[in-house]
Amino acid sequence: MRAPAVLAALALAQPAGADEPSARDAFETELRAAILANGDVIAKALAGQTQMQQHIQNDLSLLEQLAPDLLGGHPIALFTAEDCETCAAAAKELTAITKRYDITFIQHDLSHPQPARWAAALGLTDAPFYVLPEMILNGHMPPVVLEKHLSPKTNPHPTHK
Repeated sequence: MRAPAVLAALALAQPAGADEPSARDAFETELRAAILANGDVIAKALAGQTQMQQHIQNDLSLLEQLAPDLLGGHPIALFTAEDCETCAAAAKELTAITKRYDITFIQHDLSHPQPARWAAALGLTDAPFYVLPEMILNGHMPPVVLEKHLSPKTNPHPTHK
């Protein structure tokens, strides 16, 4: 119930005539009062952000541990499954991108034990998904998204252009 009050106060960010000292002072007074009256909402929001940062750090640590085996020296891994409707398209698109940038990828089939264990450790169940050294892309990604993460800088000495 307090969140709408905070949002309303923030939505009024700078009222007309805010260049005048009295209008600015009045706005700051109202904003300060709204923040003080709704401190618990703000604290919960900040706590949630801290928890999210911890989840991200945990995921990055896990990726760092798994990357040598999971990536096998490749800049990206694609996880696929036999019953996946978009996996063939994902593999085809990734093949085209990696050829264009003169890089390689490794493909893991979730029906095999080790890729299934990696997927479980990463908390992923549905193919396709992509794993990069510092990122997971869950679901079939449009080529433009993959290209963003697999630009020619991934391979500083490409032989193709």
